Amino acid sequence: MSISTKPQSSRLIQAIPFFYGWVILAVGTLGIIMIGPSQTFTVAVFIDSFINDLNISRSNISLIYGLATLGASLMLPATGRLVDRYGPRRMVLLVAFAFGLATISMAFVQDIATIFMALLALRFLGFGSLQLVSNNVIAQWFIQRRGLVMGLAGLSLAAGFTIFPALAEYLIGQLTWRGAWVMLGLLVWGVMLPVGWLFFRDKPELYGLLPDGLHPPAEGHHHFSTPPPATSVDRPKFSEENWTLAEARQTGAFWLFLVALSSLTMLVGGLVFHHLSLFEVRGLSRELAVNTFNTIAFFSIVGNLAMGRLLDKFSARRLTALTLLLLAAAMILVQLMATSGQAFLYGALLGLISGSFRVIDAVIWAKYFGRLHLGSIRGAAMIGIVGGTALGAYPLGLSLDYLGSYEPALTALLVLPLSSSLVTFFIKPPLKKKL
Repeated sequence: MSISTKPQSSRLIQAIPFFYGWVILAVGTLGIIMIGPSQTFTVAVFIDSFINDLNISRSNISLIYGLATLGASLMLPATGRLVDRYGPRRMVLLVAFAFGLATISMAFVQDIATIFMALLALRFLGFGSLQLVSNNVIAQWFIQRRGLVMGLAGLSLAAGFTIFPALAEYLIGQLTWRGAWVMLGLLVWGVMLPVGWLFFRDKPELYGLLPDGLHPPAEGHHHFSTPPPATSVDRPKFSEENWTLAEARQTGAFWLFLVALSSLTMLVGGLVFHHLSLFEVRGLSRELAVNTFNTIAFFSIVGNLAMGRLLDKFSARRLTALTLLLLAAAMILVQLMATSGQAFLYGALLGLISGSFRVIDAVIWAKYFGRLHLGSIRGAAMIGIVGGTALGAYPLGLSLDYLGSYEPALTALLVLPLSSSLVTFFIKPPLKKKL
């Protein structure tokens, strides 16, 4: 473990009368909100425009979106390695600039090839890279209260759900769908470039601080770039064990969590992508389906805050298993719902699941594998997690197109959350081999 030289000076951090990690939480959360133009719920607003103006079928645009998301996930380890090397502050500026450019490029698509390339860049730079950088910078500043702060950061999901679909719909009405993409790209630049430059900071140890606002070592002691190791008896609460990506990949916990979280994003992504159609086949109105998005947004807040507190007190693996069981219940309910009350319950379950997932994914990798190589580890994990969102919509669409119902696919896919929940419940925390 390396020992740092003299801590860097920051007038901004010195001017803040409280722990600067809370500023990092605020700006990191804003960064996650600003991935909104790349989120499925925003892109969905433009689907009819793509179909009508570009003469692309609904099934083809669904497949293109899935392939673009899968391709984006394969490139994320590169972002993770760059974050570890250059730090979140530098990377947020690079990523935000490129993400704004990718968003604007959506205004100039003409055919299948150009829309694939634009969606690939949009998903990689927004949903993937900007989210990774923003989560990473928050995780660097908190250990003991990481569950709580990631729960607060996870409120970004509800904020994005509330802001961006409505904003996109308004901009389309005012500027056409191409003009709407230009304005969304300018919004990304206008918010994230100044915020990233002014407020993002790398790990607290660089400034003579410790995570969670704990007091640094007394003057004259060595200043560690990460907290020093300690025995199980005298280990301070901010201590952690750091794993490299190669070491993490050798543990069963890494792969089991990856499969569990990837299954979750796959199935939730499919349900959200076909949300309106799932209501239609059950004889429920489009208005009710749209209103249910508000229910999802509200309960995602509940899920975020509750899971954030629970992760600070209870086993992450068991809470992950519980979330997967809730997903299985939602998949059954969506096949049976026939009243507005049942639709409300389905939306509440989907919101709890979405909110809980955000916090689990943000916390679990740092909690099990430490912060030192967090960018590389999360970047590798996001191949499956982001890639999972690419796979959920297509089997449901095929089931409806060729079998006349969503039920065959939903019933078959139940094996994923049920088996993942069972296995995840019994994951043992990884232990490093002693040299």
